[in-house]
Amino acid sequence: MIKINLLRNRVADTAIGGTQVATASSGGSDGNREAIIKIAFMVLFTIGLMMYESSNIRALNDERSRTQAMAGDLEGQAQTKAVEVEAIKDIAQQAQELEDKLKILKLLSKLRLREVKTLDFMQSSIPEKVWLKGVHYQTDKDLKERVEAGTYQFEGASVTTEDLSEFVKRLDDSAYMTEVIVIKNQESVGPGRAGGLRDFQFTADVEVKN
Repeated sequence: MIKINLLRNRVADTAIGGTQVATASSGGSDGNREAIIKIAFMVLFTIGLMMYESSNIRALNDERSRTQAMAGDLEGQAQTKAVEVEAIKDIAQQAQELEDKLKILKLLSKLRLREVKTLDFMQSSIPEKVWLKGVHYQTDKDLKERVEAGTYQFEGASVTTEDLSEFVKRLDDSAYMTEVIVIKNQESVGPGRAGGLRDFQFTADVEVKN
């Protein structure tokens, strides 16, 4: 009886041990499967991430190329505009120079007309007993803003002081001259100068209209 029980116990133990081995083998197989699945998932995630990064880098490179091309185009346009601006500056400068020349021509024409009218007035206003020996006109070059300003200097002779005074008064009352000042009025002396002639010299400023 004792031997039989031992045999049965051994069979039972063997059966129980086989079950434990089978259970252990089944547990190891499930763990390996889970590990493989995790590794496969990691590999797929890494591949997907690499593909996404590659696509993103390609898009960024394309955008950079477009930006560089746009920047080059804008730089070319800026250079073209700069050339056009310089040309406009030259045209504006030339226009200003022409305008300045026209102003000078108009002023010279105005001055020439005024001189002609002034001389015509003097010829019509000079008394019979007054003679002019010289008329000099001088402008003040320092008065660049008023180049039309100037001074006349008259030299001549008269029979009497009254004739000279009458001539001076006519010039001073005219619209062409002002500040008429006699700086010389004396009896003429010298060979052949009989009859009491008087030499005179006086200055007169040009009447400038403001």
